[in-house]
Amino acid sequence: MKIGIMGGTFDPIHNAHLIIPRCAKERFKLDKVVFMPGGNPPHKPGVTDKRLRLQMTRLAAGNEFDVCAYEVEKEEYSYTLKTLEYLTAKYPGNEFFFIIGEDSLRDITKWYRPREILRLCTLLVFPRESRETLARLIEKTKSELGGRIFAIDAPVFNVSSSEIRRRVRNGESIDAFVPPSVAEFIKANNLYAEVTALNNGEIISRLKETLGEKRFIHTMGVAETARKLAERFGADAEKAYLAGLLHDCAKSMKTHEQLKKCAELGVELDEYSKLCPPVIHAPLGAETAKREYGVSDEEILNAIRRHTVAGKNMTLLDKIIYTADMIEPSRDFEGVGLLRSLAETDIEKAFFESVKQSILFNIKENKIVHPASLESYNESAPKYKNKT
Repeated sequence: MKIGIMGGTFDPIHNAHLIIPRCAKERFKLDKVVFMPGGNPPHKPGVTDKRLRLQMTRLAAGNEFDVCAYEVEKEEYSYTLKTLEYLTAKYPGNEFFFIIGEDSLRDITKWYRPREILRLCTLLVFPRESRETLARLIEKTKSELGGRIFAIDAPVFNVSSSEIRRRVRNGESIDAFVPPSVAEFIKANNLYAEVTALNNGEIISRLKETLGEKRFIHTMGVAETARKLAERFGADAEKAYLAGLLHDCAKSMKTHEQLKKCAELGVELDEYSKLCPPVIHAPLGAETAKREYGVSDEEILNAIRRHTVAGKNMTLLDKIIYTADMIEPSRDFEGVGLLRSLAETDIEKAFFESVKQSILFNIKENKIVHPASLESYNESAPKYKNKT
C-alpha cells in the first residue's frame, strides 16, 4: 500500500493543508493519506496545545483522511525519523510518502538525521515560493543527500497558519481559509485571540466570587506560603504567588462539570485521573489559568498542573506549590507539623514527605494512588533511605 503522511503543526489546519494531499494522492496514486499532527516539535516552541491541534485536524480531515495521534501522544520531542521508524515497524511492507513544504525541504539538512529519513520514505514537496525555485531546490537536495524527492503539482497558496492566527487576533473573518468546523472550534475555544492577563488584584476578586469561603481562604494561604517558600529557597516569588493563587481555580465545579469542561477545552485525562475525581481540577486549572486569567508562563502552568499528583522531574516551583498546598495555615491534619518544620530549612525533604504522606493517606482510605505520585516518591526515596 502507498501511504502518504501529511505532517505538520497545524496551528491551525487550513484549506491548503487539505488541497495539497488531494493533489499528491491523485498524482502519485496514493492509497490513502494520513495526517500526523506534531506533538512537541523541537523547531517550533510555543505552539498551541497539541490536543487542541489534534482535535482541529480531526475535524478538518472528516471521513476523507485518516489522522494519527502518535506524535501527540508522545511526551518527548517529535522527530520525523522517529515517526517513520515507528510507522515502518508497525506497518511493514507499505511504501511511505512524506508530504512537506518547500520551506521545510530548504531546512532539511538541519533535521535529525535527514539521510535516514530519505532512506525510509519518498519526499513529496509542494511549492511555497514557485514551482521553478522548488525544482532547483529538489535537485540541490538530491545532490547533497540523495533519496527520492518529487514535486507535487499544486498551486502556490498565499494562506498560512500564522496569517490565520493574525486575522483571529485582529477580529477578522477566517471563513475563507479554514473548514467551517475548524472556524467554529477556534471560536468556541477562544483560540488565538488576545487574552489580557489579569493582575493579582483582579484575580483575587474573581476567585472570591467563584470559590467558596473555605476554598478561598485556603487559596490565599497557599499563595502566601508559596511566596515565602520561594523567597526562602531561591525561586521566583511572584511566579510562586500567582501559581498559588490559581492552583485551585477550577475546583469550584462539580465533577461532571469538570469533565465536561475538560472535553470542551481538549484537556486529556489519563485513566487514573478519571478514577480519582479530586485531581481533575489540576490539569483543568492550568488550562483555565491560561484561557481565562491570561497566564502564559509555562512554568506557572506546569506547577498548577502538577500540584495534586506530582510526578518525575519536578521543578523547584512545582515542589513549592505542591508543598504549600499541604502546609498552608488552614491545613490541620496529623503530620502537618512535621511538614511545616521541614519546610523551614529543606524544601526537598518537605516535598518528599508531603508526597509520602499523601500516598499513605490514599492507601489508608483505600483510594487510588496515581502512578505519577509513585514515580515522584521513587525518584526521591533513595536520598532519604533509612533517614525518615
